[in-house]
Amino acid sequence: MGTSQEFQNYANGKVFNNRGQIMNINYVQVDEPYGGQCVSLIQGLMAWASKPCVARGHAKAWWFNRASNGVLNYFDVVSGPPQNGDVGVSVGGDSRYGHIFIYWEGRALSQNVLGKPQALLWPLNYQGAVWGYLRPKFYTNVSAYLATQLIKENGMATFNNDTDIVIHRDSPTGPSYGSFVKGEKQVYTEKWVGLGHRWISWLHTNGVRCFAAVSGSESYGVDQWATISAPETKDIELTQEDGVATFIVDGVHKHYDNPSGEIFDQCNSGDEIRYYWKCVTNGHRYVVGKEGDRKVFVAVSATEDRSQMWAKFTAPEEEKKGESKPSTTEPSKPTTTDLKKNVKGYGVDISEHNSSDIDLSQYDFVIIRASYGEHTDKKFEYFADKCEQLKIPYGVYCYDYALNDEQARAEAEYICSLVKGRNIQMGIWFDMEDADAYKKKAGVLTKERCSFSCKVFCDYVSAQGYYTGVYTSTSWLGAFVETTYPIWVANWGTNNGEIQSDQSSVGVMHQYSANPIDKNVIFNDIDFYKSDPKRDEPKKDENGSNSEKDEPKNDKSDENSSDSVKKDEINVSGINRLIEMLLSIVEKILKLFK
Repeated sequence: MGTSQEFQNYANGKVFNNRGQIMNINYVQVDEPYGGQCVSLIQGLMAWASKPCVARGHAKAWWFNRASNGVLNYFDVVSGPPQNGDVGVSVGGDSRYGHIFIYWEGRALSQNVLGKPQALLWPLNYQGAVWGYLRPKFYTNVSAYLATQLIKENGMATFNNDTDIVIHRDSPTGPSYGSFVKGEKQVYTEKWVGLGHRWISWLHTNGVRCFAAVSGSESYGVDQWATISAPETKDIELTQEDGVATFIVDGVHKHYDNPSGEIFDQCNSGDEIRYYWKCVTNGHRYVVGKEGDRKVFVAVSATEDRSQMWAKFTAPEEEKKGESKPSTTEPSKPTTTDLKKNVKGYGVDISEHNSSDIDLSQYDFVIIRASYGEHTDKKFEYFADKCEQLKIPYGVYCYDYALNDEQARAEAEYICSLVKGRNIQMGIWFDMEDADAYKKKAGVLTKERCSFSCKVFCDYVSAQGYYTGVYTSTSWLGAFVETTYPIWVANWGTNNGEIQSDQSSVGVMHQYSANPIDKNVIFNDIDFYKSDPKRDEPKKDENGSNSEKDEPKNDKSDENSSDSVKKDEINVSGINRLIEMLLSIVEKILKLFK
């Protein structure tokens, strides 16, 4: 037995017969006249739960004859709204026989709808008027709350329900600890799913763990009682202070952007953090440092006062050195940094999400998304052909979905096959991020996994002769990505469309804005990124000779003729090399006089 979720995962897309067995969809009508029927899905549920698949008549008999046909031995009649996994019985398309299905997230998992034999999710109104629901007694009960089931998630809940939302203490079913009215907000640090709801959880300043339901369903996005967003930081008052905190305890979390932000690392005893601000909130004292363009908050006290400190403090080294010889000169006027002094060219990166009529002729280079995972970007061919027609140097990138080494290599092989024969002048890049939380949900959002995927991908691409590197943000460097390959770094600043920092010491290319399109600069000339991809070797025949159709063939009966052919080949080859060398020299001379 298992949970209703486990059965849904097991059954979706399969075809069951009237013995609850999984069938081959290609032989439904030939071998199993009762396969693919709506009742067969429920027999599949019974077989999955190791319950007897006894014939109980047509679908309507499961409801109207439930008191006499044994249905109530395994099901309870539902008195309230259905829950995921409940079995529904309805009029269906024919009131003589009825229809039966399994309720799931406001839809119906059902066989034999619109002629489809397999179990698929359909709109609930396709099932007809529902007579009632039956709740299986054999599902594994996972509704009881366990503290170990809490999931780390930092966010802000803004309540929008017209009725007050009760705050519970200690557990989702604990005693009332107040309530939220419409419009109120709560920062939370954990979530939990169960008892028919989605819950947020947080520690009150007095140490009490609190819970509040943010949904009338266990399914994300269904019957929402609150809007979930990133925590706000504008109300946090930061005090300027430069220093170094050295931790004297282990396991102190580092948060991005605010004290309740994403946990990305931790400080242990002996670790240091250079900080520039401090604040007191959420029951702790915090120091605030920087990583790239993001603030990093770390608690340095178990309380808001200094009674239980987790760190000791010193002045930064540069300040210590300055103490012995205070400057007597007047401070110089601030200088304006030239953020563009290292820029060699301007470009954009584009994908199927961009308009097809974008004017690419205004850019020095273009980077095109060729693939995501092992799927081709819908506009890759179009944009690549356009760049070649306009003679604009372009490169490509793969958005990563690899969960292991094998998938990372498969992504590398896939993109190399896509660009085979094309003139890739700006390299093949590996896009390492997690914009849709795919890696996080799969449990592989770790520094080790991300770094290994970068290595596997780039190792393969480099071995094929292509210039290659990793696209990632400044906040991911060191935290999730460590690589020896070149970096295409994303750092937008306030994302106002202008360059706000010089990243030439970090990467060879800088994505400086996404407003209104992804904009980039390069810090080297185009030739720096050139590739020399491997070419397919000529196939050999059984004797080991080249079997290409255009290969010159020597006449074995005429040795003089054979020698003449060889001499001609040598001369032509030498002339070609000489021409290439002269053209290269001319091109370099022309560049000098531009």
